[in-house]
Amino acid sequence: MHQARTLLFAQLFVALAFAQAPGVSFAADHAKTSAPAGTDPLLHYATAATALTARPNDGSGYWPDFSNTGYVNTPANAGGLGLGAYPGHLTDYAANMSASKPIIVTYPDHSIISFTRFLALKVVIYGDDLTFVGCLFEGKDPNDNLVQIYAPTKVTFRYSTFKPSAYAMPPGNDGTVSSSHTTPGTPFKQSWQLVTTMDEAVATMDHNDIWGNAGLEMTTGFPDRPSVWTNNYIHDAADTSHNVYHHDGIGPQSEGDGGPMIIDHNTIASLGNTNALALQGDGVYDRISFTNNYVSGYGYALSFGVKNNATNLTVTGNVFSAELKELWGPVYGGLWGGMAQGSIWRNNIYQVRLGDGNTSFAPSDNGRYWWPTDDVSHAEDYAD
Repeated sequence: MHQARTLLFAQLFVALAFAQAPGVSFAADHAKTSAPAGTDPLLHYATAATALTARPNDGSGYWPDFSNTGYVNTPANAGGLGLGAYPGHLTDYAANMSASKPIIVTYPDHSIISFTRFLALKVVIYGDDLTFVGCLFEGKDPNDNLVQIYAPTKVTFRYSTFKPSAYAMPPGNDGTVSSSHTTPGTPFKQSWQLVTTMDEAVATMDHNDIWGNAGLEMTTGFPDRPSVWTNNYIHDAADTSHNVYHHDGIGPQSEGDGGPMIIDHNTIASLGNTNALALQGDGVYDRISFTNNYVSGYGYALSFGVKNNATNLTVTGNVFSAELKELWGPVYGGLWGGMAQGSIWRNNIYQVRLGDGNTSFAPSDNGRYWWPTDDVSHAEDYAD
């Protein structure tokens, strides 16, 4: 029931974005804070903060951060599954787990796995339509996957944490910033590389805390099975000083011909060299909805392919924050399809404060509009 409600809510945002007139703020006029017990955090609104004034880990709870993602913040009835809230401890999947040994797990189809700790070189998962709630995945395999999923249709992770086993907190992030402002991050030998779907399973990722890695190489979706990314905290990529990794947030997806995807209200912030949304192939990316997200750092923030052939993209209500140093620009090659290919770009804004790491922008750019076609702020919203 919750999954259907989440999907409906994300689709409603898309519909409203299409109906919105240029220059009319939508996401920036509303605020999401920690929800009262028994309510759905995705649907809870307040006016204490806004997308423009809030930042992750500033105490507002507006953006996904340490206060509202990961296993320790699992509420009662997460995902409408009837489970209790985080009980204060996790149960080890097995005795004698080690970051130097892999774990292979097989669950019956449609299983719900809750409040379980997996410590391994990598965790290999078999079983279809599995749902992990309030779980911890930690390990170190810098040349491979921390979690490798073999499922034919779908897999779900809610309020789970994916992290290097050697660290309780990301190096350089004391919990007051979205992501470390300084290199090197998690050292390469202590990091993990990817979470990967090895079959055709599409993922629902909701309220997860993910850090110390290089990316999330998961199926983008199929016409009748979109992947759904909501309320995740993706931050602190590994080994940013040595550039051993191709640093991505959601992705990389290098084959092209991906979608649909619903990516709504996530924090995707890190120092790095590639993309917060890394759709990097030369095929057609279709029906990608990227809405109401906080994005900072990386090389180019968004990549919608290497050719200007994307179709039916919805990019609305996002904040591009200058908090973290960024290498090149907001959109790779300015490639996003445009209205002629069914795409819409509206109400995306810059957030800039004195002392921010991205020195391409000044506080006078704060609240101005982010266009897909250049790297400067604008007084008026983009119109194509």
